[in-house]
Amino acid sequence: MKKATIFTGVLLTIIVFTCACASKKKAAGLPSPIRYDRAYLVDLMDQYLAALVRHDPAGLPLAKRVKLVENTEVTPIGKGLWENATGPGTTDYKIHVADPGQGRVGYMGLLEENGKPIQLGVRLKLENGEITEIDHMIWRQIGDPMPAGLMKPRPGLIEPLPESEKTSREAMVQASLAYYDAIEQSDGTVAPFAEECRRHEGGIPSANSQAPLPKDAEAIGSLARFGRMKCGEQLSTGVMAYITDINQRRVAAVDEEMGLVMIFSMFNHDGEPDPLPVRNVPGYTERANEWGQFSVGAAHIYKIRSGKIHEIEAMACVGIPYQASDGWSCTSKCLADIMDRYLAALAKNDPSEAPLADDAMLVENTEKIPIGKGLWKTATAGPTDFKIIVADPEQGEVAFMGVIEENEKPTIAAIRLKVADHQVEKMDHLVIHVAQGEPLNPNMSKVRPALLERLPKLERVPNERMRAIANSYYDAIVRGNGDIAPFADECQRRENGGISANDKTQTPEEAAEDDFSVFRKMKCGEQISTGTFGYITDITDRRVFAVDEEKGLVFAFSIFRHSGEPKVMRITGVPGVTERLNEWGPFEFPAAHVLKIRGGKIHEIEAIGYFSEGMGLTSGWE
Repeated sequence: MKKATIFTGVLLTIIVFTCACASKKKAAGLPSPIRYDRAYLVDLMDQYLAALVRHDPAGLPLAKRVKLVENTEVTPIGKGLWENATGPGTTDYKIHVADPGQGRVGYMGLLEENGKPIQLGVRLKLENGEITEIDHMIWRQIGDPMPAGLMKPRPGLIEPLPESEKTSREAMVQASLAYYDAIEQSDGTVAPFAEECRRHEGGIPSANSQAPLPKDAEAIGSLARFGRMKCGEQLSTGVMAYITDINQRRVAAVDEEMGLVMIFSMFNHDGEPDPLPVRNVPGYTERANEWGQFSVGAAHIYKIRSGKIHEIEAMACVGIPYQASDGWSCTSKCLADIMDRYLAALAKNDPSEAPLADDAMLVENTEKIPIGKGLWKTATAGPTDFKIIVADPEQGEVAFMGVIEENEKPTIAAIRLKVADHQVEKMDHLVIHVAQGEPLNPNMSKVRPALLERLPKLERVPNERMRAIANSYYDAIVRGNGDIAPFADECQRRENGGISANDKTQTPEEAAEDDFSVFRKMKCGEQISTGTFGYITDITDRRVFAVDEEKGLVFAFSIFRHSGEPKVMRITGVPGVTERLNEWGPFEFPAAHVLKIRGGKIHEIEAIGYFSEGMGLTSGWE
């Protein structure tokens, strides 16, 4: 199978725009507020397509700041298809998905570009009668002769639903989105497929095909057999396991009258596993995954009848860089790029070179300060080889932990950025101001490799579970019970570079000078259960900012509170040690943690923080 033929697609930006039925109006001069009906939206889409072919948007109600994205690239009106369209489609293949309630309309059909047929997906979003957002998705790899599926739409896709088969809008969206979950989980039971469900991709049947099995089916491998399986049955074989994840799911339109849902999405493929294990297919136990890393932009239309998926019409755009943005969202790479720009701007002491929102706010070491102060004045160089970035597109958060230069000395820092619309709205700096002449721990010269490695799919944990595991780490410390958190046996914790749990590097001489040595050698959970952290009164202001499921990383800020009590900590499970003195008095310890979670267990902990005498610190955001 070629990259050009490997796709299946979603979209999830539900914008509430209260519009109801009204009379059909022409596209120009629409009053505000507008109350649409389905016929008006279908007519508007047809006018839009005609304008594309004319290369003239005159007469269309385009907003002044209308945004067009074509095959994931932001494109000015007048460029792309606005230049290259050379004619309308030459077949009857047209599917409209009109959403009067939300003021949106989707379309899948044919057009001619530079004299050649293309399959085209379009999304229009309206606000107050004006088109504010446009998507063009183009599939240029149409074969010759034209696939039968692109000659005319399947009847189910253009027939209204009888009242008895209609379901709620929410149920239609939920059923459609479950399709992507079923692919990611290689489990066809996750989505509500009807027995007769059929999927077309680029007009070609790819699930529940009714065509006879070719005589040379064995010669072409198992693909022909997969294409004749039912929709759910096919996914449960694991044949789609080369699809790592499907993100940036955006619901384009929900047509309740027709029972249609149109969704745009990005399919990401990381090249693993290779080979793909195959289940429930006689004669096949695996299949090569030889396509490497790539992404595919996809558009899907689903026919939902009585809550079940009956038809899937899919198309894609290919040649997309791996983990690319769809042109609307900020992906992990996009967030990492923003962090890199931010760090570079810090080193230049120039906030104007960072993508800051006009009302951006900064908190440094729990104090709210003006942008341009603090690290913005004292940073003198960007990150060294010790650099961990954790990006979370779902939350719009990106975090950094590493070594930078402050006042021409290496310094440990953690930075968190809250990003919206590709601009930084909130910033947290946690800076370990290294004393004059004090060297960093040698472990801060290079990141442990495991913290940077991508996890095999079978070792990944869902976002919410990773957040719960991170919180259980803090709970284990506060409650003095290492069994509360799922520590791996090989878990190692480092604090400002120093190994503080599962240390196998200490020499006897070093151990003799260190009253914590016996605890330092212990495993992460075992150490906590001794009671040695009884001086930690509480861990508050826990803020889990970013979760990276692919790398298995969680980034969090917190404040460790120490009241100075008890004066003597009772120790259990340590031969020859029954108590430890708590002689540090009241203090607090603002900290940042990066946890590596593999297979549901904590394997690496990288922590940084600083000592603050007394009590009463806040996060700075109250």
